[in-house]
Amino acid sequence: MKTKRFDSSEGNVWKYVYDFENAVAESVLYKYEDFYKRTVLCVSVQSGCPVGCKFCGTGKKFIRNLTNHEIVAQVKYCLSDMNIEDINSTGKRFQIMFMSMGEPILNIDNVISAIKDLNNLYPNAELLLSTMGPKNHNAFEKLLKISVEIPKVGLQFSVHESIEEKRNELIPFKNKLNLREIRDFGIEWNKQTKRPV
Repeated sequence: MKTKRFDSSEGNVWKYVYDFENAVAESVLYKYEDFYKRTVLCVSVQSGCPVGCKFCGTGKKFIRNLTNHEIVAQVKYCLSDMNIEDINSTGKRFQIMFMSMGEPILNIDNVISAIKDLNNLYPNAELLLSTMGPKNHNAFEKLLKISVEIPKVGLQFSVHESIEEKRNELIPFKNKLNLREIRDFGIEWNKQTKRPV
């Protein structure tokens, strides 16, 4: 895995680009005040993205799903590079977010495997999944199951627009949940996990 790092001028954001030989991915690390107060790491789940949101450059080309190991490797690499591998035990708040490149629901099996592995490696980390809501009942059932099993899993819907027609313009992906279906799943997820979406 070849890696390049790009540092922000403010010294609080780092972007990592990974070359997996036949695919490229990225992750972004955020520091709030200091790493041990709050650290957020956004990781990729796909190389490119098939959704094609109008506002996102990632959606212009889809290469492939990332494997569980490629997803986990992003977290390990960033923490090692910043010498904060102890963040799980000594940090106040550590969040790993599946929301950099790609749509998690379209790679649900590898994402769930990564969630399990990351929960074992970093049991205090919040594992947050952000989705625009592809219509895949089986994938959402799997997400619901792992969310009940692991109380550190969080869910965010990126709807981008509250009016269906405008949302369809921004997110032209045809096979997606409508806003009412997103609401209904959010209610069910909250009911079973006892956590807010």
